[in-house]
Amino acid sequence: MLNKQQKNKGAPKRHFLGKRFLFVSDFDQTLSFDDSGVLISELLSIKEESFKAKVKEIRKRNITQLGGELAYLFLYDTDYKNSVTRDVLIKAGEQLRLKENVKELFKTLETGIGGFEFRSYIVSACPKVLIETSLKGVLPAERIFGTEFKFDNDGKIVDIERTGAGQGKVTFVDYLIDKHHIPREQVIYVGDGSSDLHVMLHVNVYGGFTIAVSPSPYLGHISKRTVLSENALAVLAPILENCLGYNEDQIKDFYTEIGHPIYEWNRAKTEWLTIA
Repeated sequence: MLNKQQKNKGAPKRHFLGKRFLFVSDFDQTLSFDDSGVLISELLSIKEESFKAKVKEIRKRNITQLGGELAYLFLYDTDYKNSVTRDVLIKAGEQLRLKENVKELFKTLETGIGGFEFRSYIVSACPKVLIETSLKGVLPAERIFGTEFKFDNDGKIVDIERTGAGQGKVTFVDYLIDKHHIPREQVIYVGDGSSDLHVMLHVNVYGGFTIAVSPSPYLGHISKRTVLSENALAVLAPILENCLGYNEDQIKDFYTEIGHPIYEWNRAKTEWLTIA
């Protein structure tokens, strides 16, 4: 009879084509604590309340895809137009607070887990320049897909090249699937907000795996798992369990082996009720 250590020895055996996964994560408030729109507004001396009111009005009028509100403000709002420059975006990227162990998350995925390989990317509606600055030394620029702007000679924004908002995220994910020839059921997507709805539904339809990192009720209903933590490494737990077949003891052993043991793990199904 096997003891507990023997039972847990080695990686679980699961059969996936090519043993490769596509790991795609949102950026803003998924890997970071700060909201990039709020941070950029503060750099321009615009109050957070004013920024949020503008975003709410844009959503009310349905004039952009979800997540594209910031880009719209940069081009058309009098408080932002001609004030948001490449330098402002770089400065915001330098000041943005990342969640703990973001670098370790991508390093772990790059190394591979239990014989499985991961191709890791960022797909976000956040300005690409900002993300690249924030993740310098963490992820190369070619692994980052965000909203790209056209700048004039003074670094001012004059137009949008393309955006990673709404359906744009779906386009990026499909491009990466074709690029790496990874089966759709081996796609993992991590997100936190409304701009992730389209891509999460898209990934789910084809049997992929979606993880929410915010307590939003609407996102929790769509994602297959929800993980709340200030540590970016936390998203590995549902991947290990649902995608690679690890049990709870094996997951805890894995975190210990990479030098980040789990001190507390509260597992509960959350019910969201609105009662009149």
